[in-house]
Amino acid sequence: MRASTDLSFAGHRGVTYTITTQGATYANEAIEASLIRELIGGFELDPNDFIVIDPSVLIEGSSYMQAVPSGDAENGIAVELRLDHPDGSFKHYSYSTGDVEEVMTMFLAYWGLQKLPDWTGWRDITDQF
Repeated sequence: MRASTDLSFAGHRGVTYTITTQGATYANEAIEASLIRELIGGFELDPNDFIVIDPSVLIEGSSYMQAVPSGDAENGIAVELRLDHPDGSFKHYSYSTGDVEEVMTMFLAYWGLQKLPDWTGWRDITDQF
């Protein structure tokens, strides 16, 4: 699985991205795989940080993906995904994991391949919005 975490963005389908964190916002030109790895890896140092990756077009129906450290020893990172529907409604899903590499792989595939993680089994938290 390590190979998939070393993706390089190839500008697929003209999609551009913005990444927002607690400390900075990064425009498309500044985003590289190493930045994504550094930001998510930095959750251990700053439990108040977050990362939101926002594509210029929907990725398989998703308007953004975000992650925050959850502070739970077993499930240290909460990843959330929003799926927008043509009628203006949406669904919002959440997944918790203690595997930082898994989260990096999700974000790198979303950015580099325009591919959603397998969100079957994620918890529907739409009612919180």
